Amino acid sequence: MSADVSFRLNGETVTAPSEVSLLDALRECLGVTSVKDGCAPQGQCGACTVIVNGEARVSCVTSVGRVADADVTTVDGLDPDVRDRWVMAFESTGASQCGFCTPGLVCRLVSTAERRGLSDTSIERALAAHLCRCTGWQPITEAAILMREGGDVAPRNATLAAVRAGIEQGVPQAAGADVVLGRAPYSDDTAPLDAQLWWTNGAVDYVAARSRRDARRETGAVQGRNSTVPLRAVLPIPPGEWAVSLQTTFCEPAYVEPDTSWCEPGGEPSSPAANAGAFGAKRRSVIRDDAQRLAQSTGQAVTVAWSREAVVRKGKKRPPLSLGLRSDGSGVVHVALTPHSDDLTDLVALVQGVLPDVSVELRHVLGPPVGSTHRGAILAELLAARASIGRGAGDPITVVSPNGATATVTFDGDRVDAVVEAGEPLCDVTLRSYVMGAIHQAVSMVWSEGIAVNDAGEPVDLTVRSFGVVPASATPLMNVTIQASSSPAVAVGGAVFAATLAAVWLHEGGSSWPTRRKDA
Repeated sequence: MSADVSFRLNGETVTAPSEVSLLDALRECLGVTSVKDGCAPQGQCGACTVIVNGEARVSCVTSVGRVADADVTTVDGLDPDVRDRWVMAFESTGASQCGFCTPGLVCRLVSTAERRGLSDTSIERALAAHLCRCTGWQPITEAAILMREGGDVAPRNATLAAVRAGIEQGVPQAAGADVVLGRAPYSDDTAPLDAQLWWTNGAVDYVAARSRRDARRETGAVQGRNSTVPLRAVLPIPPGEWAVSLQTTFCEPAYVEPDTSWCEPGGEPSSPAANAGAFGAKRRSVIRDDAQRLAQSTGQAVTVAWSREAVVRKGKKRPPLSLGLRSDGSGVVHVALTPHSDDLTDLVALVQGVLPDVSVELRHVLGPPVGSTHRGAILAELLAARASIGRGAGDPITVVSPNGATATVTFDGDRVDAVVEAGEPLCDVTLRSYVMGAIHQAVSMVWSEGIAVNDAGEPVDLTVRSFGVVPASATPLMNVTIQASSSPAVAVGGAVFAATLAAVWLHEGGSSWPTRRKDA
């Protein structure tokens, strides 16, 4: 049994077992919940970043033994004046939405500012160590530039920001300084201290353990790897003469916060969505049922947690499809349905209600489960395909969503321009941030997102870097214009997503997504 080692945490001397990771020591031994576990022990998402002797470090791949006698600083221990100014910069630009990745980003940028300065290059390199799925990167870059140039910073109206965020996400969402600092009500942070941990990596059944480290050790679990299996279109294009045709592959939602839920016997399980909608992908996560079942069977409070590998193996994917549309917009779409998927009946009915001249047919295939609640599932691809009929690269693309929200998007290869009408904006900063997030997700999906599966239909790309999410350095510049309106506020993310899909797709050409993955 190894001896404990000492280090200074936010100025105070603490001890922890030398062989555990710094992340496990901070969260499970010392109760520091601002440091987040997004992919441990992969070391690829950056959510667990802290500052060690002035240098940003990913804590999930840093053993406590390596920080003996060192100074470890989390976002909670930053100089209050410095921390408050960074928080206001993030607030001013809408650089935090769900907030899960934000404490690690703040730590990284503070360290970068102090050691290297905030040049365009150093900012880009800093963001390369992180995954932010919400904001589309640009608001974060703008926050860093604001800090560099000493511009005015001011908080958003947290109430109006939360209302707009909730409209866009489809679930209640908090906003404000506490969210930037990682203090939103994430399930893994709010569980009772005496809750029993049940953990899985998706390859084994749940095991009860004192810690995630013990669970990994007891099950022999190893961190996920990226495969050499190529991406492939799941369904052939329907036979026919089409003006527009499209094939897509399995696509990982790539939300940063892994599914977690806690429950007490006889109680309601906590939502794995917590402070984020996960683009709808967590709305029907089975982890809530698992938590309720285990609490009932054990007679005690439980926390049920999926590792990053479990998220990939068990989480619902965006439904792959193939489609063909005629010049009048009529046509056929085939949608892949796999074992353990959501019931897609209501989704098919919604799509056919919006586009009655398009026939939607389900095709049974092997693969990971697919979901019915992902942002614009099936409908966004169809709206994008219809909007592209008769249009060319660089043409403006307009999509009106069923709720009346409108987005017009133009893409010239380097910049995306979006004009949106979403009813009363409520908070322009927040609305702009959500529009940028939808743009980034669409660019990423057309260009590079996808997850490979083997012949048995099992996902084999298990790391966050294998999902194909476009990094900050490759994200096009975005310009957003918000149309003033006094109409009731409505979500515009779906319209932006569909219009951007079409605009980027027209620029790329081809009939399969993703277009820029060498293995696609």
